[in-house]
Amino acid sequence: MSDFPRSKNRLLGLSLLALTVALAACSPKAGTDASPTLAALDSSESALLPPLPAVQPMQAGPAAPLRLAPAAAALPRGRTLGYARASGNDRYAWIDRANRINETIGDAPPDYGFDYQDGVQPYGWESSGGYRTYAEAVDGGYRTYYYDPGASEPYLVRDPSYSYGYSDGQLVTVYDRGGHVLDEQLARQQADYAARYYDRGRTMYAAAESRQRRGVTATRWANQREVISTQRAEWTRTQATTPEWRGYRNDHAVADQRLIEERAARAQAARQFSTWQAQGFRGQTPVMYDQPQPARHDGAGYGRRQPDQQQAQLMEQQRQQQAVLQQQARQRDTAVQQQVMAQRQAAAQRQAVAQQQDAAQRLATVQRQVAAQRQDAAQRQGVVQRQDAARRQDAAQQQVVAQRHDAAQRQVAAQQQDAVKRQDAAQRQDAAKRQVAAQRQAAAQQARQVQLRNAAALAKSAQIRQQQDDRASMQQRQQQQRVVREQQAAGKQVAEQQRKAIQHQSQIDTAKRVGEARQNAVNAAQAQKAAQQRAVQERAVQERAAQARPAKNMDVKDRPGPHPRPGADPG
Repeated sequence: MSDFPRSKNRLLGLSLLALTVALAACSPKAGTDASPTLAALDSSESALLPPLPAVQPMQAGPAAPLRLAPAAAALPRGRTLGYARASGNDRYAWIDRANRINETIGDAPPDYGFDYQDGVQPYGWESSGGYRTYAEAVDGGYRTYYYDPGASEPYLVRDPSYSYGYSDGQLVTVYDRGGHVLDEQLARQQADYAARYYDRGRTMYAAAESRQRRGVTATRWANQREVISTQRAEWTRTQATTPEWRGYRNDHAVADQRLIEERAARAQAARQFSTWQAQGFRGQTPVMYDQPQPARHDGAGYGRRQPDQQQAQLMEQQRQQQAVLQQQARQRDTAVQQQVMAQRQAAAQRQAVAQQQDAAQRLATVQRQVAAQRQDAAQRQGVVQRQDAARRQDAAQQQVVAQRHDAAQRQVAAQQQDAVKRQDAAQRQDAAKRQVAAQRQAAAQQARQVQLRNAAALAKSAQIRQQQDDRASMQQRQQQQRVVREQQAAGKQVAEQQRKAIQHQSQIDTAKRVGEARQNAVNAAQAQKAAQQRAVQERAVQERAAQARPAKNMDVKDRPGPHPRPGADPG
């Protein structure tokens, strides 16, 4: 790639210096009435303006994770900034200037990105004439730094909560999130963060100058575009609804053809990006601006095309010319300020005369109004008196109505009280009935439980009697068996008869127990007792009979006796 001729480079440098001096002449002046504005250039100066700064082509493909910049409290604490409050409507000069740059850039993609500290990669925009804007992502949005042409420190820094205006190394104004000016006490409370932002803005500018610039990833800009646009729109809404800001804008309206043309070019670039985004970022990267591309920024100087020695000479010439032009610009600025002051004084005098005339007119108007008010007061007094009489009459009527209403309410209350009493009596009567029914039900339930317990006791008693009868029967049988064995010794016949009689009686007793159920228990006991008595009597009779018969008169043949033992001698 060939170098530009030295004459073209020199002309380009002079043009840049002229533009820089013309716009820098309007930079903020703390403690004065001067305020930063975007000065309009005449046609001869506009003809020398360079085209828009070259941009780095956007990059397709996936973006690396977004790295957030540190919060204000995490930034290093540097020097302490003084506070010099801006006066009057000029308090909106700094934010209005930055907002004009926002309106010029619009939704256009960043011109480039660059590496800063801790992996943070800010966006960069460079407008015609050298205005620079850098934006770094933070928690809650973006922190944006605005620079005048040729200045290495920002004149305004905005974070998601506040904006800070600077002039000559001092803090001059602070705005809230929407762009309203804070009072001095609240502004001074933000001085610490303002100083940290100011120092970070200086180092960020140095990094943008010294480090390689690269194209912004398209997908990342697509994701962050709405965040930045929404944050910028807050200023536009506040400017439209804040009279003081609108007054400043109207008093400092400019018609800068250069910015108008750039705004159109930026809008076209935004549309090209939107079209490319709708196509899924396929195809060739669109060319955002139709202009010659300077040399790549390689960290050693922006757009360098000459050898280092020639470039150094050119830069020295440019610095000398810039110093001269800055002096001329300051002189022009002083003349403009004096002219503005003279115009303001003349306007103040005209306003004072108008105020005097207006005061005389207001006095006459007040006198007429006083007379009319007196007449109106008299009329109102009559009306008030009539209204008072009407109110008293109305109050008496209302009192009568209230008394009637109270009597009616008392009657209704008495009726309601009687109804309540009757209802209470009915409820108590009903409760008594329910209590009697519950008592009856409880008594019936208790009687059923007693019956069940009695039936259970009777069943258990019958079971016990049955068991006793069984044991008595067993004992009776055992006793009868013993009686039989004893009677066998006296005679088999009597024993047989007794056994049959006992068995017959036992069968009769058993049949009675089966047929008569519970009554048989008593009969069985009586039968058992009778049997025992008979058995005792029979044994007693047998014993007496045995004792009465002598053994020598016993006829062996006629009376039964024990069988002789085997082998015994019968004689």
